[in-house]
Amino acid sequence: MAHPDPYPPIDPTEPVPDDPGELLPDTPDTLPPPPIEPTPDDPGGDPGAVPEPA
Repeated sequence: MAHPDPYPPIDPTEPVPDDPGELLPDTPDTLPPPPIEPTPDDPGGDPGAVPEPA
């Protein structure tokens, strides 16, 4: 048995809201800070990050 789609169908004639919170009401207003990327001067990067595979 197929599960019903929790999202209503998109109406292409409906205008896009200016406030993204109308589309995603459960998300925070601000984003978390980006991860610290390693640089040639400081190859340490984010101390809590998982190292990339070799």
